[in-house]
Amino acid sequence: MKTTFKTPFRFSIAIAFVFFSLQSFAQPRGMTMNQVYRQVDRQTNNANQRFQMQMSMNGNWRIGASEAEPYIVTLKDSIRKNLVSHMYHDTVLRKDFLVYVDDNFPTSDSTNHFKKIYPDQTLSITASQFDNFGAEVPLYGASTDTGWIFRVINGPITVYARSAGYLVPVGENLTGVPKMDFDLSEIIGIQTKDAPIEKLTKESLQKIIAGDAKAVKVLEKKGLYEAIKRYNDDHEKAN
Repeated sequence: MKTTFKTPFRFSIAIAFVFFSLQSFAQPRGMTMNQVYRQVDRQTNNANQRFQMQMSMNGNWRIGASEAEPYIVTLKDSIRKNLVSHMYHDTVLRKDFLVYVDDNFPTSDSTNHFKKIYPDQTLSITASQFDNFGAEVPLYGASTDTGWIFRVINGPITVYARSAGYLVPVGENLTGVPKMDFDLSEIIGIQTKDAPIEKLTKESLQKIIAGDAKAVKVLEKKGLYEAIKRYNDDHEKAN
């Protein structure tokens, strides 16, 4: 299968767009400009590493992979790895895996230059995300037989994902700030209280939030992610 990678020109345009957006939209609520620049720097560095990996790696690994995100992984031999990786899926072993670069081997030696990490090789895994005020907070994961599971939203409705790359831009608001929603391929499911984890769909969420008119309205206008946040906020305030 022939794989077509993004060209450096397209990559440069993408990076330029990030910085243009920073200048063109209002500062996010609660964030200082230093926090905004730190978030953009991280996104830029991640994009650069993603591009380098796309240019060098076996393109077949990219099929169904999430967006690349930074992870800190502790292996069972206590070695700690800081890496930026897509969450890949091994269709033979039916397991997710991460990839890191071993600089002891040249890029021409793709078998050894890129090393895979499977969940059963790890003691712990940590990613990160930003809270409502722009502060970076740890996102802890747990290994399973087939991958890792991250509790990405905690509250009356809890959301579980297979990777830290569980959000994707779906547009922008009137001030140019990107609007985000779930990448459903990265979502394992949702859970209310002690109920079983169930698949996240618009229909399954509608049943849960039916009694919250504001959350239902947000679901129709802004999508699943914002609706769950609104529902959780409303119910935490009520209690």
